[in-house]
Amino acid sequence: MQLKDKILKSLEKLKSEPILLLTVPFALILFIPIIILSPIILIRFGFFHSDRLGHFAVNSEIFFCENQYVKINNRITFDCFYFPTKPCNDQLGLMISRKVSIYSKILIRPFCLIARNIFFLSQHVTGRSSNSDYDTNHVLDKTKLQINLTKNEVKRGEKILKKLKLKNNKIICVGVRDNSYLKKKYKNQNFSYHDHRNDEITKYVLGIRYLLKKGYTVFRMGSITSKKIKINHKNFLDYSNSRIKSDFMDVYISYVCKLFISNNTGLDALAVTFRKPILHIGSLPFGAISTFSNRYFNTMSNYFSLEKKRFLRLTEIFDKNIQYLWKKEDFKNKNIKIVHPTKKDIFRYFIETINIIEKPKRAKKHLLLEKKFKDLYSTYVKKNLDGKKYYHNNIKTKILFSFLNTNRHLLK
Repeated sequence: MQLKDKILKSLEKLKSEPILLLTVPFALILFIPIIILSPIILIRFGFFHSDRLGHFAVNSEIFFCENQYVKINNRITFDCFYFPTKPCNDQLGLMISRKVSIYSKILIRPFCLIARNIFFLSQHVTGRSSNSDYDTNHVLDKTKLQINLTKNEVKRGEKILKKLKLKNNKIICVGVRDNSYLKKKYKNQNFSYHDHRNDEITKYVLGIRYLLKKGYTVFRMGSITSKKIKINHKNFLDYSNSRIKSDFMDVYISYVCKLFISNNTGLDALAVTFRKPILHIGSLPFGAISTFSNRYFNTMSNYFSLEKKRFLRLTEIFDKNIQYLWKKEDFKNKNIKIVHPTKKDIFRYFIETINIIEKPKRAKKHLLLEKKFKDLYSTYVKKNLDGKKYYHNNIKTKILFSFLNTNRHLLK
């Protein structure tokens, strides 16, 4: 970020939080002894992204994992954290608070702002994961769980499910993104630029019925959803519209599930945090899919060119530099229509993912097709970065054969 942008951003913060006009000067004075003491005791300041579940869960877990590899030579460290907003999930906030000390925002925020905006104070910054919610250092595969439930909390969750007579040993979560959560939760903000990422839960019903026949317990996940689904089965629960829905149960169910199926909702971040297998349906944007673990099963949405009247090839997506478009308007300006998987596609993805989980050995032709895609994809994402951002290291994710076989235009 350029100096001009930093200054403008700082002015915006002062405008929205006038109290900083009093606290920042006071913090600047106190930074003098903090700097003097730093060779002996290093005091650091940081925060956790408490407003949105995805970043609150994954950024925090990655930070804690990466912190296992950080060594401060012969110095005592004292870290001060705060939550910028009321935690979007109280249970997750509690779990993070057990890991580190959380202080008042009024006390810590001015110190944090100063340390993050004055370059020679960077050693006093903490709480940052190296690459936001992208685990490009693969620390989640190398490090044990950092944000955890207690034994008593696990027992509490077990009791709740037992009362409903639901099995908790073969749980699969299905979370489908729609616009109802953001509309209700953030009434004063316009999130319509995310609308192209939404999908219909009804397209998943066929796959859910398949899972139930296979003996799994299925939870339709979500905090606020626009449509109810009626599936009359003893092992199905539309949790998003149930009486047991809570911040605690959001976390517990994600903690005990065997698989999380998602079209990239914020809630699947809990599954990432708890190292659960995840089936991503119709991942977007094309250049920033989650590739950092072999626990992930990936499929993507297609980019349909309104000019060419066909789906774009992988090479075309990168050559046109549209692989990192995030907003609905950006696609519209490029004459691109996003086409999500059909209900038959989704049904096939469910079947293949369960087959791999139950019988991990995959057919040779499946692996060869996957390798062809990964090699091509890896070459292009390394050559075409999103500015200074990077989303990939080793491409470890599984790419489903049922997806690649019906989308061979993405192999050239």
